[in-house]
Amino acid sequence: MASGAHAVRAAGVEHPDVGTLALGRGGAYAADPDGGLALIYNPAGFGGQDGLRATLDANLAWQRLTFTPAGGEPAVSNGAPPFLAPAAVVSLGLGRTGPLAGLTFAAGVAGPSAIGKLQYPAAGAQRYALISTDTQIVYWSAAVAAAFNRWLAAGVTFQLVKGSARFNQAVWSGDSPGTDPAADALAHVDVTSGFIPTAILGVTGRPTERVSVGVSYRRGFTFDASGSLTTDLPAAARAIGAHQIGTATGFTLPLPDVVRAGVLVRPRPRWLVEGDVVYERWSALRSIALLPRGIVIASDNLGTSKPLPDIVFQKNFDDAFSVRLGGEHELVPERLTVRAGYLHETSAVPFASTSVDFPNWQRDVVALGASLAIPRTSVTLDVAYAHHFLPARTVTASAIQQVVTPCLTPGCTDPAPTVVGNGSYDASLDVLSASLRLALGP
Repeated sequence: MASGAHAVRAAGVEHPDVGTLALGRGGAYAADPDGGLALIYNPAGFGGQDGLRATLDANLAWQRLTFTPAGGEPAVSNGAPPFLAPAAVVSLGLGRTGPLAGLTFAAGVAGPSAIGKLQYPAAGAQRYALISTDTQIVYWSAAVAAAFNRWLAAGVTFQLVKGSARFNQAVWSGDSPGTDPAADALAHVDVTSGFIPTAILGVTGRPTERVSVGVSYRRGFTFDASGSLTTDLPAAARAIGAHQIGTATGFTLPLPDVVRAGVLVRPRPRWLVEGDVVYERWSALRSIALLPRGIVIASDNLGTSKPLPDIVFQKNFDDAFSVRLGGEHELVPERLTVRAGYLHETSAVPFASTSVDFPNWQRDVVALGASLAIPRTSVTLDVAYAHHFLPARTVTASAIQQVVTPCLTPGCTDPAPTVVGNGSYDASLDVLSASLRLALGP
């Protein structure tokens, strides 16, 4: 009984991607990435590596969202703490191997680029859409990349996705339409997925020493989880002996194909500029579903019971596109590099589907970053910061409705759900990122 999956790419459920180097360049990192997060952006970037590399990376994201209901109720805001999305990657480049100019193996783990924690007032006007969520989705990854010659490299990342989601929201349990908190039930969903396979394919061409062109593709998949759905019923329901039988539920959330294409140019020896285009097939996300498995709502006093039907939340997302432009300059040779970037992204979230669960529609992102090679070591420290500007939205024809519990009175029909998504939404996002990179070998 929830309004959506508060889980995991950009413009839809997810935000722009993890990785300090990529963040500092506004996400323009698909042409020829040379850090550990090539594992996610374009594994062909590993193709020319020699020696051992290790990356520890983490994003810390502050999500601000305020919802002011159209009905005049008090505004509510997200009060969750910053959300941490870590990553760790190790890669080993074997150099020239047989007919290959280079061969590299890599393995790593990365958290999502989504915001996995949101917290709103339990009695706030948003409660029928969401009260709180705590979601963790992890991408376990292994990659192999090869440089076939000086000009061409290719790679593939195999991923197993595993995650868990816990979220709470209010459910209307009155006999007639309304929003009286005394008639609210409180639904708790706690689900965990198995290992879900996907993969990323990447190719990088280097037509000249100063130009690289890269393309990568991540196959879409469905986050399919199972667990429990439990409900705290209001006093009026308990008075007629109402109770829930069974707790097992399934949960499905489709995630999109992602295509990245980038061109990297080194106009001068210490300068780098890259432009990327990213396409995400969010039209695959038509709906999110909770699938109760034999759950029944029954009343001992009335002698009635009803099975809980599938709970389907229509999202009807659109495909999303982003344009990313970033660059960097080696300010102090072999010691200090600075970078900056800009990203514009269209919204996958239609106005009617705007809600407090996925505060991620059209955005413009400005980013800054730097890298410092620590003297007398093989370690580099990277930092980056990005601010995401989201236009305020005023929704007047919302499709966000209450979930309604089955009516147990003999001969009754379930009350019509009340639309609860109309109002103004004001959001922004700040992301701070840091990483340590170790390089051993040539």
